[in-house]
Amino acid sequence: MEKETCCSGCNRPDLPWAGRGTQLPISGCRFTLYPMCDNFIDIILGSLKKTDTSAVWSETDALSTVYRGKLAYVADAVQALFLNAYRPGVHMALEGQFSKGCPGDVSGDSVLNREGDAPNAALVKDIHFPVHCKLALYPLGDADYIDEIAKVWYMAQDEGLDPKTIHYATRIDGDVQDVFAYLVRVCELMENAPNVHHYVLHFTMNCNSPTEEN
Repeated sequence: MEKETCCSGCNRPDLPWAGRGTQLPISGCRFTLYPMCDNFIDIILGSLKKTDTSAVWSETDALSTVYRGKLAYVADAVQALFLNAYRPGVHMALEGQFSKGCPGDVSGDSVLNREGDAPNAALVKDIHFPVHCKLALYPLGDADYIDEIAKVWYMAQDEGLDPKTIHYATRIDGDVQDVFAYLVRVCELMENAPNVHHYVLHFTMNCNSPTEEN
């Protein structure tokens, strides 16, 4: 009997996404930005206006925003949106998930012909502030998924992000530039792992939290 992977569902006619799986190199991130202040609308819309999304396909609805395309450009746009929204002293959170390889994905709704430098990198490279971040990695289709999770935990340790195992997630802390760079490296590791057919990296990041920790 042929071994099933997470992509096997593409060929099941009883599922609503039957036959929709794509082999194109489309990565995506669906996220929601939460500035916790009275002028949150101005902050969100102002950040969207300042962020160059020409290298990704984007769509915003009442719940969230999604960027799709090549991983480097998707991550660049997500990071820029968060950094452009930053205000000293304003508690703000970004909740989202990076993903690639979903068997229900489609070949459209993406930008794949972009080459060269990420459009926002030079504009936000000098923005620095500390963040807290929790993340949960799901390497789907790999029977030894726990080994992949262990790799990224030790990678965070090697990069000085002080990883801590918390219930249902891993906690890291550091400069916003370092944390985003780490999330991208986790995605790159998953996209190049031969046994990982589909991954989801769920994360929540915040800054200026009023919560006092011991």
